[in-house]
Amino acid sequence: MKRKLAWLGAILSVLYLLTLGIMPDPLPFIDEGLALAVLLNSASYLGYDLRKWLPFLPKKKISPVSNSPKNDKNVTIDV
Repeated sequence: MKRKLAWLGAILSVLYLLTLGIMPDPLPFIDEGLALAVLLNSASYLGYDLRKWLPFLPKKKISPVSNSPKNDKNVTIDV
């Protein structure tokens, strides 16, 4: 069910973004940024990374997880 909602959100946001140049704003209370955010989140849920084609958005970085601190001066011990 979530997958169908993600597809529906992606399709509706693409259709909304495609109507930007053709006709006046059909829903003035929905901003294009909101439609882009819905598209990006729906596509990432479906497994497609659209952020690599948009230079103004930060890329998702996978950082390695380490349990040992690298510098002993920055260690905080909570007792």
